Amino acid sequence: CTRCKNEEDSGLTSRRTYEMEHWGEVYNKKWASSVTQPDGTIETPVHYLDLRFGNLCNLACRMCGPTDSHTWYKDYVKLYGNRYKDTHGTVELEKNAKGRWFTNDYDWHNSEKFWEYLETNLENIQHVYMAGGEPLMIERHYDFLNKCIDTGNSKNILLEYNTNVTNIPNRVLDQWAEFKQVLIGASVDGMGDVLEYQRYPAKWTAIENNLQKIDQLPKNISAWLSFTVTSINVFHVPDFMLWKTQQGFKKINSSKKKPLITHHVAHRPYHMNVQVLPDELKKQITDKYHKAVEQFDSELQKPAGVVLDSISNYMNKASLYKDHWHDFVSNTVKLDKLRKQNITDIVPQYKEYINDKNL
Repeated sequence: CTRCKNEEDSGLTSRRTYEMEHWGEVYNKKWASSVTQPDGTIETPVHYLDLRFGNLCNLACRMCGPTDSHTWYKDYVKLYGNRYKDTHGTVELEKNAKGRWFTNDYDWHNSEKFWEYLETNLENIQHVYMAGGEPLMIERHYDFLNKCIDTGNSKNILLEYNTNVTNIPNRVLDQWAEFKQVLIGASVDGMGDVLEYQRYPAKWTAIENNLQKIDQLPKNISAWLSFTVTSINVFHVPDFMLWKTQQGFKKINSSKKKPLITHHVAHRPYHMNVQVLPDELKKQITDKYHKAVEQFDSELQKPAGVVLDSISNYMNKASLYKDHWHDFVSNTVKLDKLRKQNITDIVPQYKEYINDKNL
């Protein structure tokens, strides 16, 4: 609750606001009373599925970790060892026959009983939200889509994805055409070297090509750029927004309500939160944002200002500097050495703040 309130006070769109926009008119007090029995029993079929497909993912993003992506395992073990805590307890990574680190803690989506249960309720499903990991890597999900199509229920179902759009198989394009609506939240929070650094080991050219592909899809499909603002790409936000305005996208953040990007801030790990930055850097960012608005066409200056003001307001609202800036420096330097990258190539403004002497 505090997270949503802080975001809303800064002008950001919180998860609470997002859900209210989608469901507020339907699932209100009147509806709740109509389906609740005198003894408190709720009798209503499941209309909405929120599926988080474990941690199977082809990227090892800087703001993520082994709980979010199995591609993180190798680096995590080198940095911190083969154990870590998750919400369900301590996870211990082991080596398989091929010498790769693994755990079975996140493979629940391979359970056939789980999918069978979902498929018995197809006639009632209205909206399916899928995230990961990377949902387009989940093989069984394609069978689920086929089941929706074969039963004729796909015409009544809205699919929503949170995907890194590094790979969009042709088979899913044919499947999406059979659904009532498909919404694609493309996790793209930078361009060029910035994107490749934050969402390692993604390739910008592949993502750019896939965005162009999405923009040519049928009219039942729409998309937005889901931009995660972090202590890595915060300087880059206005540059990316300007790039977006030059693409001529027809269906990616092309509405009057969301003409530029759909942004949110990274809250954890704490050292990825923009509030960790030293005051001098925050001032540089705030000044850059104020000047950047003038670079947009007149009709986009106001929405650009709304986006940039919401980020700077949140960034300047509080300070995590004393507790977590050292963590940012330490984690960044260590991971740079493993991945043969350098944060100062991406954010030259950090040059005097990040080096081995600061550890």
